[in-house]
Amino acid sequence: MKEKIGFIGLGAMGLPMSKNVIRKGYSVTAYDIAKPRLDELVAFGAARAASAEEVAGQSEIVITMVPSSPHAREAILGEKGVIRGIKEGCVVIDMSTIDPVTTRDIAEKLSAKGVKMLDAPVVRGVRGATEGTLAIYVGGEAAVFERCKAVLSAMGTDIEYCGTIGAGEIVKIMNNLLIAVTMCSLSEALVLGVKAGVEPSVLFKTLSKGSANSFVLQNHVKNFVMKGNFAEGVFPVDYIMKDLNLAMVTAEKYHVPQYFGSLAYQAYEFARAAGYSKQYYPAVIQILEKLVGVEVLGKTE
Repeated sequence: MKEKIGFIGLGAMGLPMSKNVIRKGYSVTAYDIAKPRLDELVAFGAARAASAEEVAGQSEIVITMVPSSPHAREAILGEKGVIRGIKEGCVVIDMSTIDPVTTRDIAEKLSAKGVKMLDAPVVRGVRGATEGTLAIYVGGEAAVFERCKAVLSAMGTDIEYCGTIGAGEIVKIMNNLLIAVTMCSLSEALVLGVKAGVEPSVLFKTLSKGSANSFVLQNHVKNFVMKGNFAEGVFPVDYIMKDLNLAMVTAEKYHVPQYFGSLAYQAYEFARAAGYSKQYYPAVIQILEKLVGVEVLGKTE
C-alpha cells in the first residue's frame, strides 16, 4: 500500500510536482500560504490542510518545496511547522535548494523526534516539474532513500543518491554554480562573436558542433537567448543569485576560493540592477548586448 504523502509549497515547481505525485496514485495532503494554488491542487484531488503541522499529522512522508533556507526552517521547525505534527518513524523530504548547514540542523532536530530526513533538490526547471522528468539529487541515509525512491520517481526520471544528509544540496549548488558561470562565459563569447561580424545563427550552429558545445548552449541559449525570450516566472536572475550566494557561503566554510563564481555573482548583480531580476537567468547577456549595441538573435535549426 502506498504511503500517505504531505506536500508543503505549491509554487511554480511544487504545484506541478505535487500533481504528478497524485497522478501516480498517492494520497496527498497539501498546504500553501497562497490559497489559489492550494485550491487548484485540491480540485486536482489533494486534501486541504490549514498548516504544515496539520499536513504532517496526516502524512507518512512529508515533502517540502519552498524558496529558501529561512522558508524551509519555518515550514519544518516553525511554530506551526512539520515538527509539531509529525509522528515518529515518518520521513521529511526537503526538495528546496537551501544551504547544507541548515539542512543538517533541521535533520538533527527531526532525528531527536525519531523522524528521518532526506534533502532532495531538483534540476530541469518548470518543464521537468510539469512533465515529471526532473533530476533529483538526494542526501540522507541509504535505507531512507530506498523507502522514498518510489515517490521521488513520481516526480523525476533521474534519481541520484549523493551520500549523507546535505550531499544532495551540495551537488545541486555545484550544478547551479556551473550553469551560472557557463552562461556568463557564453554571453561574452556570443556577444563578441556577433560584434566582430559573425551572424548569430552561424555562430550558434558552429559552436554547437565543436568542443565548446554544452547543455546551457543547447537549451538555455538555443531556446531563450536566440529567441530574445527572457520570460518571467521560469528561473529568474534572483534565483540564480540566491544559489550563487549558497555556493559562496559553502566555499567560505571549506576555504575554497571561488574566483569565477564571485565574478559571475557580480555579473548577475549588474543584471538585477538593470531591472532583469525577475527575468529568466540568461537575461544576463542583455547587459553586454546593450553595452556594445548588438543582439544575439537568430535561427538555430
